Amino acid sequence: MMTNKTALDLGNIAARGGSLEVDGSRYTPLDLGNIAARLSAGATLKIHNSDRLTALDAGNIAARNPGKVIFC
Repeated sequence: MMTNKTALDLGNIAARGGSLEVDGSRYTPLDLGNIAARLSAGATLKIHNSDRLTALDAGNIAARNPGKVIFC
């Protein structure tokens, strides 16, 4: 799990094809949605500690790139 990168760093990694596992408590729902939106084909975003997200937040994040976001 990546813990020392900014949301912008993670978005750049995602845009270049990297699959990511992040600590959801370290980023805002908006940040997580922006990272999800930048995922390239075949890449996924796994969000740990996602229980802090509301159902609405989780749904909005997932909607940014359907089928590529995993909540745990």
